[in-house]
Amino acid sequence: MDNVEINNCSQYDTNKASLRFQGNKLSWSEIRNSAIHDGWGIGAYFENSANVKLTNNVFFAFVKRGVSIST
Repeated sequence: MDNVEINNCSQYDTNKASLRFQGNKLSWSEIRNSAIHDGWGIGAYFENSANVKLTNNVFFAFVKRGVSIST
């Protein structure tokens, strides 16, 4: 993804984030020059993932947290 806005897309008190990577280990993914904001839960959630590149992004105004990384 490049130059994308994600607004108000996460759910409160869950791990359902605006942007979620789960079990992504084999292929490469990149999010750059994007704004992810104003959610009730988590902005970006990474679980059991590798090869994800974040470049020049802004995460703001989330109730739970902006970015969460688990294993």
